Amino acid sequence: MKEASNTQWATAKAGASAKALRVLLAEDTPISAEAMRAMAEHFSVEMDIAANGLEAIEMVEAAQAERRPYSLMLVDVMMPILDGVETTKRLRARGFDAEALPIVAVTAATSFDEIRSYRACGMQAFLAKPVALKDLGATLEAWGHKADKRASKPASTIEPALMEALEQQFRDRNMRTLKLVETAIKNADFSAATIDEIRHLLHQIAGTATTFGDPKLSELARTHEHALIEAEMNEEELQERLQKAVKSLKERIKP
Repeated sequence: MKEASNTQWATAKAGASAKALRVLLAEDTPISAEAMRAMAEHFSVEMDIAANGLEAIEMVEAAQAERRPYSLMLVDVMMPILDGVETTKRLRARGFDAEALPIVAVTAATSFDEIRSYRACGMQAFLAKPVALKDLGATLEAWGHKADKRASKPASTIEPALMEALEQQFRDRNMRTLKLVETAIKNADFSAATIDEIRHLLHQIAGTATTFGDPKLSELARTHEHALIEAEMNEEELQERLQKAVKSLKERIKP
């Protein structure tokens, strides 16, 4: 959607004076949060992390009370507890307007209608997942950050050692998800607690797999997450959907 491009944000804000940004990221997936923080560090930008929307609201209000307000907020649209759209609506209702706290959606859902809904709830722009270093840099610059010399150098998005650690966490979580689904099927454990845990893990895989070069796994995880959300809470249907999930995920997830 052209009007929401990073380039146009930067152009629109070109007259803004450079300033040191204090950024808050609301992101429920630890791997994604650490990757974003590492990219922010590349631009010498301080980034705090909130694990969900409710925590983000508390942090915004606390920062305001301490007279150290956040100057930009990045928010994952699809979060449990409180999603990005509702988080934005609540902040706007509490008096944090677009001038005081610009909010940028971080999302894989970038259709015309979805982007329009982000703007309607009070967001100023969006970053498409997986977030590229250059796009994050353009967004930071659009909202007043002056990039230092390090940011103009060719570089990987994340330091190799950190990237390796994040990739290992990603692989470990994938295997943990598979094992949990297989155990649930074997033990006929379709309790609400177990299904919620599986859904949460699938949500995290969906949000990070593309970052690690597997968009197909991201798509599969999101499909199975939604299937479980929509399922009636009866054992036969849940077992059928879990069996479909474990079959397709095994084709993508390797030890």
